[in-house]
Amino acid sequence: MQELFPHFYQKYRLNSLRLAHIIGSMVENIKQLIAEASRELFNSNGYQKVTMRQIAEACGISVGNLTYHYPHKEDLLMLEHDGILNAFLDDVLTNRPDLTGIKGYFTVECAFLYRILNDPPVAALYSDVINVPSLRRRYCEAHHALYRHFCPEADKRGAAWVSTLAMSAMEYELADEGILTDAPEQMENIFRAKLLFEGKDPEAYVNLIHEAVEAGTALARQLNQVY
Repeated sequence: MQELFPHFYQKYRLNSLRLAHIIGSMVENIKQLIAEASRELFNSNGYQKVTMRQIAEACGISVGNLTYHYPHKEDLLMLEHDGILNAFLDDVLTNRPDLTGIKGYFTVECAFLYRILNDPPVAALYSDVINVPSLRRRYCEAHHALYRHFCPEADKRGAAWVSTLAMSAMEYELADEGILTDAPEQMENIFRAKLLFEGKDPEAYVNLIHEAVEAGTALARQLNQVY
């Protein structure tokens, strides 16, 4: 066909590319609308009280259209989680070439924790995450992926994974008790515990951890309105 009707083929190809671009833009716009509407509803009413139907109605779309893009309500809560985490990660990767390896990881973790625990609506959503087993699992998976991004040598399912589970469990309990809100020393203790569970000597990382917590706290304050 291309050889017989070159002009027709070229026009058809260009129109197809334009159509694909338009459809892609529409999909991204819908997903952005869903993300914003779900975030507003979660922050206003709490995760448990919001239904997928309410989110669909807020977006002016059908429940079927909503679940096509995000099959489960959990996906939308993790979307907010990922938005905050990735904003800090992107900033460190773009602007702080000195923050690499485990120091970079602890910096991003500290910034993330400081941000969510000092924003009441987001802190409430964090409480929802830590009290839903399937969300806890996804939270741990996301933060272990972050660890392996900075430390590729870390195992996927071994001591490093166990250390991520232990660190997350400590975060949950301390946050639940209101101890972690603005206590850098507690964050440092959590990071030491992670290293200990991984079989590393925390004393060898004391200065690194302290510097990472300072950098993470500063980053969280700098990007206070992130996501």
